[in-house]
Amino acid sequence: MKKISVSVFLLVSLLSFSQEKEIKQAFNAFESGNKSLAESLIQPIESTISFKSTNIDPDIYAKYLYVKGNSLLKQGKTIESAKVFSKLALYEKGPIYSLKNKTTKEKVFVLTKDEAERYKLEGFTELKETKSGTNYIQKIISVLEQKRQELSNTATSEYNAKQFSKAAEHFLESYYLTKAAGNADEVFKYYAAISYHAGKNNTKALELYLELLNKGYTGKTITYTALQNGKRVSLREEQYNLFKSTSNSGFSDFKKEESPSVEADLYNYAISLLIADKKYNEAMTLVEKGLQKLPNDANLQSQMGELYYQTGQTDKYIAKLKEIIQKNPNDYVSYYNLGVLYSKDPKTISQAKDNYNKALSIKPDYPEAYLNLAALLLSPDKDIVLKMKSLGSSQSDQQKYDVLVEKRREMFKQALPYLEKAYGYDKKDKGIIQTLKEAYRVLQMKDKMEEMKKADSAL
Repeated sequence: MKKISVSVFLLVSLLSFSQEKEIKQAFNAFESGNKSLAESLIQPIESTISFKSTNIDPDIYAKYLYVKGNSLLKQGKTIESAKVFSKLALYEKGPIYSLKNKTTKEKVFVLTKDEAERYKLEGFTELKETKSGTNYIQKIISVLEQKRQELSNTATSEYNAKQFSKAAEHFLESYYLTKAAGNADEVFKYYAAISYHAGKNNTKALELYLELLNKGYTGKTITYTALQNGKRVSLREEQYNLFKSTSNSGFSDFKKEESPSVEADLYNYAISLLIADKKYNEAMTLVEKGLQKLPNDANLQSQMGELYYQTGQTDKYIAKLKEIIQKNPNDYVSYYNLGVLYSKDPKTISQAKDNYNKALSIKPDYPEAYLNLAALLLSPDKDIVLKMKSLGSSQSDQQKYDVLVEKRREMFKQALPYLEKAYGYDKKDKGIIQTLKEAYRVLQMKDKMEEMKKADSAL
C-alpha cells in the first residue's frame, strides 16, 4: 500500500485557514455585541495562534489581537490586555516584513528586520514591507485612556496612603495602557519603580530602574504657560510659540519651564539596591556607566568609593583620584571624593577634612562639602544619643545625661556654621534642612527651627 503523506505547508495552510475563519467569526460576534460568543471562539485556538502567529495574514491577526485584548480588559487583566493592544498597534502602524518560501510556498509575517533576516537564512525570499490594513486601535484608545486615568488616580491615592505594593502595580498597569495607546509614558514606569522600592520589593524596583536607564529615560518635561485674564494657563508648544510671537494675543508673562532630570537618581537607586544585595561587580559596572554620563555627580562618586571600600580596593581608588588631581589641580570633585573615602576610616578623618577644605577653596559654593564637614563633626552623635537613652533616672545617671547633653550641644554648635553654609547654597536639599533643623532644636534656637520646619514643608 502506498504511504500517504501530507506536506507541512499543507498542514499549516489548512490550520491557518481554520484559524482565520474562527477569528473572523469571533470578530464579527464581538462587533455585533456578542462578546461571550467572541471569547468562546477565540479560546480554543489561542495556543495554536501563539505557536504559528507568523503564518496568519496581518489583517486577520489584527482582528484576533483586537478581540483578545478586549477580552482580557473585560477580565481585569490590564497589563496582559495592554501588551496585546501594544502588539496590535505595531501591526497597524507597521512596517511588517513579509517573506515567502519558494519551495514550500509558506508565507510569514514578522515585525523586525532581524526576524526577517533569520527567515532568509531558512530559504525565505521576496522580502516586502507592509502593514495591516486595519485601524482597530483607534476604536479602543478612549477606553484605554479612561482606564489609565482611573488607575493612575488610584495608584496616587494608594502611594499617599503608603500602600506601596498596590500603587506600584497600578502605576505599572497605567504605563502599559499608555504604551498600548501608542504613546508610552515612561513616567508611570518610574512611579512604579519608586513604589516598589518604597514597598521593599527591591527585585522588581531594580528591574524597572534598569529598564528606564537602558531606554535613556531622564524624566525631563517642558511645560509652557502664560497669563490670560490674570490667570496662568497651560499651553501646547505650538500655541506658546504662536501667542508669544503675536501682538495682542491676550496672553502675557510667557514661561517655559523644564523639570529636573531624575537620571542621577535612577543610577543611585539602582546601584544602592545592587550594593545592598552585595552584587558589587554589577554595581561597579553601573557606577562607571553613570559617571560617563554624569561625571560630577557626588552621589555616584561616593558610591564608587563605597564599592572600592567594600571590595577592598580603596587604595586603588585613592591612587586614581590623586592621579586625576595631579593632572588637574582644580578638580574639586576629586578632592571631595578623597574626602569621602578618607571619612570612612576614623584614622584618616583629618585627611578627609583637609580634602573637603581643598575642594571648598576651589569651589566655595559646594554645599555637599560643607554638609560632609558638618557630618564629620556630628559623627559621634548616634553613639551619644544611644548612651543618653540607656541611662536611668538615678542622680548619677542624670549627671551623666547632663554631660552628654552639653557635649551634644557643643558638637552641633561647631557643626552649625557648615550646615548654614550648605543651606545658603542649596535651600532645596531635604537632608541639609533636616540636619539643620535638628541642630537648631538641640541649640534651642526656636525661631530658626520653625524656619526650617517651614522650609521642609514647602518642599
